[in-house]
Amino acid sequence: MRRSVIAALVAVAVIAALAVVGVRVYRYVYERVTPERCTVLMDDGVTTLSPEQARNASVIVAASVEAGLPEQAAVIALATAYQESDLRNLDYGDRDSLGLFQQRPSYGWGTEEQILDPWYASARFYEELVKFDGWETGDVNDVAQQVQRSGHPEAYRQHEEKALAVAAALSGARKEALGCLGFEAAAADPGQFERQLAVLEGVEFSLGDGVATVTASDPAALWAATHMVIANSYAGGVTSAVVGDREWSADDAAWGPAERAAAPGTAEFTLG
Repeated sequence: MRRSVIAALVAVAVIAALAVVGVRVYRYVYERVTPERCTVLMDDGVTTLSPEQARNASVIVAASVEAGLPEQAAVIALATAYQESDLRNLDYGDRDSLGLFQQRPSYGWGTEEQILDPWYASARFYEELVKFDGWETGDVNDVAQQVQRSGHPEAYRQHEEKALAVAAALSGARKEALGCLGFEAAAADPGQFERQLAVLEGVEFSLGDGVATVTASDPAALWAATHMVIANSYAGGVTSAVVGDREWSADDAAWGPAERAAAPGTAEFTLG
């Protein structure tokens, strides 16, 4: 009897050890075959962004807000940047083209250093955009072509649906629309998203011990701020967010029920 009990206990211990090893192996493999990326809800399905793309998208949208422009401006800019650089801040291009929008110093877009600053490049794009009559209601592809004067005049059209989804998420028009998957949190660096939050009207930002808190005057502003922070979660060291009774975690990128709800009009972020 005693031997049977001992054998059973040993068997249970071995099974438990194998289970732990199995989980660790699964996670080791999962983290290496699954890329860190952000997911953005579309009307039909999802689109994904790399950490670099997500950060650049947040700057493009925030720069449109800073310029006092409606969401459509960000849609046009995002569609353009998708085509020109795939939302990457390239230090090369055709002839002297550079940056998110492949702007050319020789065409008066700015110096190389300026163009490689996503904030500057976005602001310059909007500066040119608003010079064209009817840009707010015009076809996205055609308006982008007016600004860019590309050798591929129909190329921007293919990116319009993605641009609409990303702009809607980062402007706060759609809630729970953006989540990012991450495995190893960077050190907390709120400077990665503070400027994006600063341009949002009615949004206040504060820091505590390992926690950042955003309060906003209306739900759209709150979701804009939340998605801006999450889009910069990799470099900013953000691992989770709670808005109302909903929670996002970098462990699985998805939004779900929160264990503890945040106060109304408030988003809480865990850092580091």
